[in-house]
Order: sequence, then structure tokens, then C-alpha cells
Amino acid sequence: MKTEKDLAIKNKPSIQGVTGDRKRERLLELSLPALVKGQNAFGRSFKENAEIKAISAEQAQLLLRNPVQVGSQLRLIINVPATVMLVHPIRMELCGQVSKVEMKKIGRRTFQQLVLELQPRYEIRPQTANNN
Repeated sequence: MKTEKDLAIKNKPSIQGVTGDRKRERLLELSLPALVKGQNAFGRSFKENAEIKAISAEQAQLLLRNPVQVGSQLRLIINVPATVMLVHPIRMELCGQVSKVEMKKIGRRTFQQLVLELQPRYEIRPQTANNN
């Protein structure tokens, strides 16, 4: 006979789940591609395709190859495809400030794992072919 706990595990959503609770906002663990724009630790502008590992209304956690420093301002551009609920694809632009940087090695490559404190203002636009 299945218990309530067994049923809860079976009905668990496919996204990894909630990883933390910060100021009443849940941090959702996922894998989401994004274009990151900003200045690296050497003062040079960069654009990098990166992966958001977790996101909430207040922060995003991501992996980045370009070296950045705590306090750096970055812009995240996320292209959201059309779905059953979303008729047309959209482009979300979020800005934030780097609050934490840790080095992470994956295979032979070294990345920076960042925490980006997101600004409350963001832009949502229709997605077009030349939106980058």
C-alpha cells in the first residue's frame, strides 16, 4: 500500500525543485540558457552564452567563463520559446549585480559560479531574429 510520502515523491515536478528560501522568494533550480553581457575583470566588454542554474525574483545563479568581480553589473538575456501557454516567443532582459563568485571545475574547464542580485525592473519584448 502506497503512503502519502510515496505519492508525493511520484508526483514531484520535473524541474529540480526549490533550493532555498530567501526573503520569501523561492529559488528554482533549473538549466536555462542565457546570453550574458557586461564587463569582465579586465574592464573589457563581453558577451557570453551561459547557463542559469537557479533563479528567483531576486537572484540568479549561473556559470560563466569570463572572469568577473563582485560588484560587477551584468545583463541577462533569456529567449523564452512559444509554448501552449505562451503563443509567441519572448525575450526577457534582466540586470543585476554580482554578489558572490566561486571557482568551479567541470571536466577540464574552469568556470565562475556567480550569484547575481537581480534588479526589480526587467524588460519583456517580442523575440525577433536580430534581438541580440
